[in-house]
Amino acid sequence: MIALLVAALLGAEPPCEHPGLSSLQPAQQVAACQLLASQAPAERLERAALPAIYARRGFETAAQRNTGALQAFLAQLRVWFESLFGSSGAETYSNVTRVLVLAVALATGATVTLRVLARRRRVQAAPTTQRTASSLQLDDPGVHCARAEHLLTTDPRAAIREALLSLLSSLERRRFARPDRVKTNRELAAELPTRGAPPELVAAVAPLFSWFDRAFYSLDAVRPDDARRFLDDVRKLTEQPS
Repeated sequence: MIALLVAALLGAEPPCEHPGLSSLQPAQQVAACQLLASQAPAERLERAALPAIYARRGFETAAQRNTGALQAFLAQLRVWFESLFGSSGAETYSNVTRVLVLAVALATGATVTLRVLARRRRVQAAPTTQRTASSLQLDDPGVHCARAEHLLTTDPRAAIREALLSLLSSLERRRFARPDRVKTNRELAAELPTRGAPPELVAAVAPLFSWFDRAFYSLDAVRPDDARRFLDDVRKLTEQPS
């Protein structure tokens, strides 16, 4: 009986097809086929579960091959934003607060940086009048006023500078300002009373100095109308009798 069974197994085809069964004995082939048949359902179950895994949040691109780091980062970023705005209660408030604080910090840093750069450009583009005037010998106030009149339409900024030099020349000739011209306009205005300038002159000169500093050192263009008004006010002071 056993001999007939062995002969039948020897003459029969392998119960299943697999490239690794050809080197086995018939009895071993039968056992191997049974083992493969028992593992197949488990493998099919695992493959069937993959779509459900890929459908989970954060695993959308797991089934795609050759996905770069950028795509993975964007996917994680999207998941983070969804969790951020999808959370509730105190967790939502905490997350949103952190984002707002970070945004405000970045905006503040950018604003401070831009202001510092603008201030440096302003200092480099417009040296102080005293430093420029210190290398000049002031002419008669009328000469500076004439130059300012000539520059009104072509270069209002240079026109108000000439008008200021006319005012400084007038103050120096009247001994109300020192001829070294190394002080700021604000310091000159504060020194006028100590050098015997009448109160009405001090009240008229101080606003002119303040306006000039704002207009000349600003990055904004000087309007011809404003330059004309400044020149007229300076003329009223420089043409007064000593």
